[in-house]
Amino acid sequence: MVLIKRLELSGFKTFARKTVLTFDKGLNVIVGPNGSGKSNIVDAVQFVLGERSTRSLRVKSFPDLLFSGNSDYQKARRATVTIHIDNVDRKIPIDSDDVVITRSVSPDGSSTLKVNGMKYSWNVLVDMLSMASLTGGMNIVFQGTTIRIAESPPEERRKAVEQIIGIAEYDRKRKEAEVELREAEVNIKVARGKYEEVKLRVTELETGRNIVLSYNYLSDLINRFKAVRLSVKAKSLFENLEEVQSAVENLTSQIGELEGRRSQLEAERRRVQDEYGEYAREVVDKGGDRLVHLQAQLGNLNAVLAVRKSTLSSIRSATRNLEARRDEKRAQLERLKTQASEAKKELRRLVREKEELEAYLSERQKKIERIKEKISDIRLNLDTNASALRELEKKIKGLESERGKLYLKIRGEKERENSIISQIASIEDKRRSLEEIFSNLAQRLEKLREFRRKEEKSLEETVNAIERVKEQMARAEDEIRKAEGVVKKAKLNVTAFKSKKDLAERVLSEEKALSLIESLASMGALRGVHGRLRKRIRIPPRYRQAVEAAAEGWLQALVVENLDIVKKCAESLKRTKIGRIKIIPLSEARNIKPVSKPKIEGLVGSLASLVDASSKFKPALNFILGDTFLASTAEAALKASKAGFRAVTVEGEVFEPGPRLTVGFYREPIDLSEVVPSDKTIDAVGETVVTFEKLLERRRADLERLRKELVRLESERVRHEDSLKFFDAEEETMKNNLSRNRRLISEANRKIESLNRRLEKSRSLINEVEGGKAALEAELSKLRSEAERLRAKVRPEYVTGLESEKAQLEAEVVEFSKRLNEVDNRLRSLQDTFETVYTPNLVTVRKELTGLERELKRQLKLEEDTLAEISGIDSSIKELIAERDKLTELMASRREEYKRFGDTLKKIDEDYGRLIEEIRKMEGKLNELKERRLRLQIEYEECLKELKELGFERPLKLSTVEVKLSDMLMGRLEEERERLYSQLNMNAPALYEPQKRDYKGLSAKINKLEEEKSEILRFIEAVEKEKKEAFYAALEKLNQRFAETFNAITGGRGWVQLQNPEDPFSGGLDLIVEFPGKPPMPVTALSGGEKSVVSVCYIFALQSLTRTSPFYIFDEVDAHLDPVNTGRLAELLARESKRAQMIVISFKEPMASRADRLFGVYARNGVSYVHTLPAKVAEVSKVS
Repeated sequence: MVLIKRLELSGFKTFARKTVLTFDKGLNVIVGPNGSGKSNIVDAVQFVLGERSTRSLRVKSFPDLLFSGNSDYQKARRATVTIHIDNVDRKIPIDSDDVVITRSVSPDGSSTLKVNGMKYSWNVLVDMLSMASLTGGMNIVFQGTTIRIAESPPEERRKAVEQIIGIAEYDRKRKEAEVELREAEVNIKVARGKYEEVKLRVTELETGRNIVLSYNYLSDLINRFKAVRLSVKAKSLFENLEEVQSAVENLTSQIGELEGRRSQLEAERRRVQDEYGEYAREVVDKGGDRLVHLQAQLGNLNAVLAVRKSTLSSIRSATRNLEARRDEKRAQLERLKTQASEAKKELRRLVREKEELEAYLSERQKKIERIKEKISDIRLNLDTNASALRELEKKIKGLESERGKLYLKIRGEKERENSIISQIASIEDKRRSLEEIFSNLAQRLEKLREFRRKEEKSLEETVNAIERVKEQMARAEDEIRKAEGVVKKAKLNVTAFKSKKDLAERVLSEEKALSLIESLASMGALRGVHGRLRKRIRIPPRYRQAVEAAAEGWLQALVVENLDIVKKCAESLKRTKIGRIKIIPLSEARNIKPVSKPKIEGLVGSLASLVDASSKFKPALNFILGDTFLASTAEAALKASKAGFRAVTVEGEVFEPGPRLTVGFYREPIDLSEVVPSDKTIDAVGETVVTFEKLLERRRADLERLRKELVRLESERVRHEDSLKFFDAEEETMKNNLSRNRRLISEANRKIESLNRRLEKSRSLINEVEGGKAALEAELSKLRSEAERLRAKVRPEYVTGLESEKAQLEAEVVEFSKRLNEVDNRLRSLQDTFETVYTPNLVTVRKELTGLERELKRQLKLEEDTLAEISGIDSSIKELIAERDKLTELMASRREEYKRFGDTLKKIDEDYGRLIEEIRKMEGKLNELKERRLRLQIEYEECLKELKELGFERPLKLSTVEVKLSDMLMGRLEEERERLYSQLNMNAPALYEPQKRDYKGLSAKINKLEEEKSEILRFIEAVEKEKKEAFYAALEKLNQRFAETFNAITGGRGWVQLQNPEDPFSGGLDLIVEFPGKPPMPVTALSGGEKSVVSVCYIFALQSLTRTSPFYIFDEVDAHLDPVNTGRLAELLARESKRAQMIVISFKEPMASRADRLFGVYARNGVSYVHTLPAKVAEVSKVS
């Protein structure tokens, strides 16, 4: 255990010569008159243990610690204090059983520290001593501390507790966490701003990309639907083409047959003409030759005419065919123009996209070139930049040196300013303390007056209470007399009840049996017993007679759950031999249903339905009344009984099935259990009598208590009268203290005004120097910016960053180059298509159309010529017929023979004409079919060509659903694609992915920052929770120790109370005590002596919160205690000295009487002397 074994003082304050104090383990008491130098011993201990505050050592400066000299002794050259500490347990980290610490101070204020003869720095010494709990606690209590504690504001007490238990560490952690939280929130805000910007860009690009994808998808789908339409059309054309081809082949075959028939007719005609000519040469003359010649010419002309008409028909068919082909070519030309127009639009779009991509790539290439130039420039100018940087750094150092001088000047003025502020703050604290003391005194005076009023009121209340107690005693004596009479009458009634009960037991066996079962059920011996049926139902008053009569006593039946309960009830009744009862088991009655109502006039309904019962007890009711009907008249009841039904009238007449009747006046059954008192009632009355007797005894005890209370109240009245006298004397003392405080506050205000004037002058000088410093800082900032720029250029990471940026740009260039290649390929492909497909096709179709129109003109001219030729042939035929008719008249004698030849030829000509007409019609049809075949062939080839342009080599195999779907959606899809075309941004897909990666990266970063923020908030919450827990734990310990110490010293009660329990750190700590025989009061309302007692107890309580120190020093803590409380404090310190060394400075005899070692201090001519005195109490163990 670390102990102070010895203390040596030389030239320290009033100790002019070397003085040695040897301390024991237990209670060491230093006594002496005021001014003898006792407190200087405490200052010496502080000094040698490293105290650096002159204020704590009660001097203005360190040289003031040296003995100032007198007539006997010269002024000390050095003030030296040496302390010997027992270190057997090695709590001080020095391998020595004894640690000797020496500290001396010279006249110039410089001090030297030595430990075991070796010099030590102050920091090392303090660290070593703190390991042994010799510093940093409340192990030294100075003179006047008790008064300061008693009169300190509650907030300061709370802050003191916080300081002791280290709440500041929690606040520091919270502040650091709050700084981190603010930084996290700023980072989140910045990230969110960038996130929203990138999100907006990603959304725009995603929309653009989706539009491009949708456009491409719609284009593919439209092409597919176009291919579907073309495939359907191609299939239809191919089928029609095959059909037309088959028809052409059939017609060609038929025309071939007809041509064969025409050849036969022509051969037949030539034969007949030859015969006719031969006949004419033989029979007739030259006129006959002419007729034959005419007839031959007519035949030839008719044949030519038929041919010309057939030719005309073919020409006209060819003309129609050419017109159809011309129209088809015109439509094809329009289609090609439309397709070429669309291709031109797509070409322009692709050219525009290519230009955009080329511009973007060019811009990126230029940026890459700029970065390359930067990198090259940095590498070339590296030495130049480094040299310039060194020059700048020299200038910066020079300016920083100048700034340091200004800073020192400002700091000196600020220290002077702080010193003035500190003095002002100190005086203001003193003034506030005085004002608080003044306020506290005023409050105490007011509270004292309030206590006096309360005391007067209490005296009045005590007097009134004495009167009330006397009245209560009179009433109690009267009540006791009356109660004794009531008890006597009650005992007689109990005897009478028991007589009636004996009589009832002989008459009411069933009731007794029921009561037994019910009591067994209520005690839990029988489970499943629901009680009497009468108590489980409600009978309407007007049906009560009918129900009672029809039930025939079964309303008293006991309702139980099942047959097992019935058995248990029967066994209980048999064992007790009391009587018989009716029982209805619900398990057996559940299936019983009421009898259906017969169609008899006058029957109201089933009697069971007119009684109210819960669903659980309805089966029991059906069991008793389910077969009984309520009749409105006796006649209706009689009819029902004759019909085999049980009935009852409202008056209670029962009609059984058959001849049985129960009639007459209904008398309600008497329940003897309600007349005769039950066992419970008799027992209750008996218990009431016993209870009443007990109450009577209690009342007699109350009367005795009132007598004692009267004696106590008389004593309290005397105490209140004494307290009033004490309050009067205390009020006069407080008035004097208030007057003295007013004077001190006025003096403090004058000092503050003087210091404020000095403060203004100092601040003016600081502002002037700050201006020069600001200009210097601006120049420094400029130079640092330039230096930072140069450092960036010479830093490798700057070049690395540029190269990284260049690599990223090059990756983008590669990506967009790919996209440009795709666009360029598409452009070239479309240009090739335009040049190789659309342009040649347009030229070809235009040529074909020109050729068709030229051929059409030729055919029309040929038709015109043929018509003219046919007209000429018709005229020739008419002339020949006229000439033939003249010759025929001349050759009338041979008319019959000629007629035969003529008829034969005519018949041949008619057959030939019909055949030619038929051939002409068939050739017309054939030409139409060939024309149609040609048109179908052209359309079919066009479909195949368009399918190839759409990317399909052959027509598709389709389902009906796909065809219908394409017909239904094609128009809408084209409208949607046209709408999307105006919004196209072909760069969107390429730009989307990098932006999306940035977006995801920012999102992950924000999530991480949010997690960090949540973690910080949880940490702050945990710190706050730990802070509160630590404070409450300390408060509980403080309260317990304070209560124990206060009780040990005074025998009263004391506690520490929070002003704001909900938020402990927003209020203070109140000390509430209750001295024996006095009401609870706050420490501010106590007398000076009482305050000292409370403060001493509170000091001990505070020490319990610190690390246990090996020794404690108390400087006149008993100054304001009376002898009794001083003695109790001494006993407490003596007990505590068994676990820690106690050094107490006192001038009270009770304290000295408890000392293990006693020192006497006295002063002579300004020099202090110490003598060890014999203690009045036997010594305990000493320091070896």
